[in-house]
Amino acid sequence: MTFKRLAWAAAAALAVTLASGCAKSSDQSSSTSTTPEPSTAATAQGAMAAGITAMGDTTHGKQIFSANCATCHGPTGTEGGVGPSLKNEKSRKNYPATIAWIKNPSPPMPKLYPSPLSEKDVDDVAAFVQTL
Repeated sequence: MTFKRLAWAAAAALAVTLASGCAKSSDQSSSTSTTPEPSTAATAQGAMAAGITAMGDTTHGKQIFSANCATCHGPTGTEGGVGPSLKNEKSRKNYPATIAWIKNPSPPMPKLYPSPLSEKDVDDVAAFVQTL
């Protein structure tokens, strides 16, 4: 009988210990840093002002597009020519689908990934195309 009481007391103490550890609020951290971290919104606003989206860097994407894609799709991507106009491409393909298409296009579009385009280049071109 004494063993059962001891086991129950140990289990209760363990439960209290676990519960008090879980009750620690999420804003308490073990870090002693007093430097405030920038808010996600402020970081996103700064990135968007620089032409960078969660999808990729549209400014860099435009440069890569001009050097590698404009010959077929036109200088702004909306004229078309040998390749189709990409105006409103986002209504046909979302960002991941645009990346997949750039990486593995159907002929006659040339395969430019992984060379000369890098993974980042593809992400950036896809982000640019999504703005057309």
